[in-house]
Amino acid sequence: MPNFKRALSLVVLTSCTTSSVQSFHTPFPRKNSARRTVPRSASVSALYSDDTSNNKNILSPLPASSLGGEIRAVTVAYIDSDESVGVNSNRRKKRVVLDAKGESFTSTYSVRLPIASDANNIIGISLKEVNRGVVSEVGLQIDSMRYITVEEEVTRLKKRECTFGEDGGDSSIQVLDEKGLETSSGIVVSSVERGGLAWDLGVRAGDFVIATSATVGDKMWPKSSLEGIRSAISSRKVISSSMQVEFQRAGTFVPDAELVQEFELSLSRPMGIHIEDTHDGYVQISGFTEDVPDFVTHNLRVGDRIIAVDSTLGKMWPVSTVDGVVSSVTTRLPGQTVQLKFERVVEDGSDLRVIDSLDTKSTSTDVKDSLSKSLIGAYSKYADSDTIVDGKGSKDLLARCRGILRRYISVHDPISERSSGIPALVADRVLESISKAEIPLDPVTLSLIMNAYISCDQPNDALRTFEGTTGVKVDGSNDEIDIDVDWHQVNGGIQRNEECLNLVTATDVIRAHAKLGDSVLVKKVLSAIEDDPDTVDEGRTQVWSTNVKPDTKCYNTVLAAIVNSNNLQDAENLFEKMCEPDQHPTCPQRNIATYNTMVGAYARAGRRKDAYDLFTTMRNHGFKPDKYSVTSLIKAATQEADFDAARNLLIDMKVAGIETDVVAYNTVIKALCLKNSWFEAKELVAEMESRGINPNSKTYGLLMNGLLRLNKPGPCLTLFESACADQRTASLMENVQLYTTAITASATLGDYERAFELVSRMSFAGVKPNIKTLTALMGSCISAGKFDTAMDVYDKIPNPDGYAQTLAIRAKCGMGLFEEALNSVSISIKSGENSLSGKQLMQSYNCIIGAALEQEEFLLAKQTMDNLLSEGLIPSKKSFQRIIDSLDLAPARENLEDSGEKRNMNEDAQFEYLLGVLDALEARKLSCSAPFYSAVLAEGARSGKLKRRLASIISLARTTEQNSIQLEENENITTVAPKEVTTWLGLWKNYAGLKDRLDDIQLQTIRVNINGRELRSVLYAERAVTFGRKKRKKTAPKRELPTLN
Repeated sequence: MPNFKRALSLVVLTSCTTSSVQSFHTPFPRKNSARRTVPRSASVSALYSDDTSNNKNILSPLPASSLGGEIRAVTVAYIDSDESVGVNSNRRKKRVVLDAKGESFTSTYSVRLPIASDANNIIGISLKEVNRGVVSEVGLQIDSMRYITVEEEVTRLKKRECTFGEDGGDSSIQVLDEKGLETSSGIVVSSVERGGLAWDLGVRAGDFVIATSATVGDKMWPKSSLEGIRSAISSRKVISSSMQVEFQRAGTFVPDAELVQEFELSLSRPMGIHIEDTHDGYVQISGFTEDVPDFVTHNLRVGDRIIAVDSTLGKMWPVSTVDGVVSSVTTRLPGQTVQLKFERVVEDGSDLRVIDSLDTKSTSTDVKDSLSKSLIGAYSKYADSDTIVDGKGSKDLLARCRGILRRYISVHDPISERSSGIPALVADRVLESISKAEIPLDPVTLSLIMNAYISCDQPNDALRTFEGTTGVKVDGSNDEIDIDVDWHQVNGGIQRNEECLNLVTATDVIRAHAKLGDSVLVKKVLSAIEDDPDTVDEGRTQVWSTNVKPDTKCYNTVLAAIVNSNNLQDAENLFEKMCEPDQHPTCPQRNIATYNTMVGAYARAGRRKDAYDLFTTMRNHGFKPDKYSVTSLIKAATQEADFDAARNLLIDMKVAGIETDVVAYNTVIKALCLKNSWFEAKELVAEMESRGINPNSKTYGLLMNGLLRLNKPGPCLTLFESACADQRTASLMENVQLYTTAITASATLGDYERAFELVSRMSFAGVKPNIKTLTALMGSCISAGKFDTAMDVYDKIPNPDGYAQTLAIRAKCGMGLFEEALNSVSISIKSGENSLSGKQLMQSYNCIIGAALEQEEFLLAKQTMDNLLSEGLIPSKKSFQRIIDSLDLAPARENLEDSGEKRNMNEDAQFEYLLGVLDALEARKLSCSAPFYSAVLAEGARSGKLKRRLASIISLARTTEQNSIQLEENENITTVAPKEVTTWLGLWKNYAGLKDRLDDIQLQTIRVNINGRELRSVLYAERAVTFGRKKRKKTAPKRELPTLN
């Protein structure tokens, strides 16, 4: 845990009074917070290579114990300091960068500026955005952190002397000359005050800001918007008093600058290069391997620097350490290409080369050769293939395989992104080796292989291996197995051995089905094992083997699978089939794990009394409760919000000598956060820490999500960054859920640049973004109005779910692609796969309607409403409110006298759309909301003339939902002479020919849902359109509703 006093007090200070900080005066100690990091030099080519003996600097992705390497407890942390130290602090502050052809150049320099300025310490610069030569009208004044308009800027400049060049008096201002910005885009310095800190450090008007310091540490992150810079300064201010800012100046050589040339290359793994960290903060090439491809040595040389690597989102992200390069490269599969940006120091003219004329991509033959070599290298590390294949005798071979499998299963960390799939790779290589030896598997080796796959969340591979090696179907039947062509192409040499079917491997089959969440097959397999047709309700299955009899472990596995499928009744039935230890020795006996599973099931189902009763029964039968038993009781108590009982159980655990772990505390912390009792959760964390229990990643996740539930995204990010800044907990934060939560907080703040920065840090840490991460990133882009960037992120999602599709539709609407958004909804409905839920479908339709109305696309908005109704959906209050907001309709109580105000350039089309909505609702006998009805009347009253007259007639046709039902019954029973039927839209278009015979026309009924609070506004709106009502009563008889005789 980081210094929790510092971490969470920062959160408290930004969200409440300082009186709440006192609980966090003691930091959390860490027993083992070290994590494996790469050495300071590494070989990218050697990643998954087949020879590590000749190079001591080669990075190994495996534990040191297996390869004889050394693991150093060095943590890459984001430690901040007010001094110029850190990852990038030793880099050359002045650089001139040439393009790939060497024809144009830009000078780059960086300065450190104080964040908090005062009267004696003025920075003196203002910034503006430039988009293809167009300068924004709004600027950002760094000293005040205020946005200033053109008028404010002109007023300020009039009082001071202004010049374009270097010359000028003291306290004068150098302003931007926009003539040279015809094709430029970015953040430009619009003015610099002479005598200010920025001027003295060499900043000039016309320079572009390209990067600023990260929130913590000295890493530099690109910036492309004023809001991004403003957010970076605001968040940095919490941690530090200064910030490094990198500027770029085109076409001008900065004195004493380093001259470099930038270029990009696309390389495939293995790359064949050695890299190392330099003292000045760069990653440079230190050498090449013996089997390096020719195109690599042709394009690169020793001393070239790697400055950026393409991310999984298709953007180039800067790198400044070997750790960053290696973690980025290792996310690619062997043979997959990686785009890298290099720079070369140009000492004289002979070093200058036209980079883009070089062969920057490998041929298909090179890629195939690289892939072959890397696969051999990967498998040789994991399985020592030479030793296995050349072993003397099948027993020695299988023994060696079992030793390797046990080694990697024992050290497997399912949480770690980098090593999550290693046991499965080991199992693959073991199967290949046994296949080459053409020998059968034994039950123990088969069980280890299946466990390796299951531990890596690959249960289907475990089931395929079971069928391929035993010839028995995994569904519990004796039918012929289906030949898996892919599996047999690789492992066809393995001889079948029916003796591999025993209780252990059968239990592994159950575990694999349980991993897939298929409780039906779990019960069928149990029925096949014990030949008991009463075990399952889905039909009798054939017996597998008379030698296989289920034991307690097998029953417990089945019981856990049934509980996880939320089938409590079947779980109770299976529990009753088991007996106590002193009963029926041949029957599977209950143990502490059996009771814990059922107590947990009752707790999860909210049956607290049953959980407590079973807990008492367990103790009466002589079973001593453990931490799992009591944690289930704690969960049952928290589900009923009985936090006092939950805390008492924590105390009882300590008194009874039961080990209390972080899971028990997290159970209570989670419940408190869900009840928005965040400060009580904070106090519980302090209590946990005082007992020597270290919070884990989930503890942080619960606290961060609790702050988001309280709508405090700023403190949520502060907590995350503080934990990242502490070496003791930096490794805890390398978690996809925590990064996703932090990105969600950035999205809530509308800071998409910070969200992208977090994704980049994820990549550098070796954490792979999941679909929730990418959807959170899409949300941040949409909040910032970067809809095209949101669509770029969406394209990176392989199988988008309904929420991602909803965000994509919002992004398309923001880009004005309404028809494409509507087509996306239609395609999702027709496909049936990954389709939108009813709520998401309604949200998508509402978004399209609102966005189309804002752009006066009334026909498309009407088409969308028709599609919504045709899908059987009923517009909600949010749907009607979205129409009101998008059209900026006047509320019922707005001053309607000012009818001359022009708020819509096409008011006739707008009114036609509103009438069309009323007609579409009546066609399906649906009601509209009271605010929408009132807004339609108010719009008619505001516009006057014909619109007001129609609004008056609409108010006469209004009926409540109850009267509407009565009306329909009367229409079905009474016989009334038929009248000409017309819609509201038809009346609007043909009013001149229909106005004299309105009493002979049957108009559409207006159905309105009105509650007590809305009745007054409805009556007020109707009173405002009583134009001509009294006169009409004199000239025409009142239309009466037909009554039931």
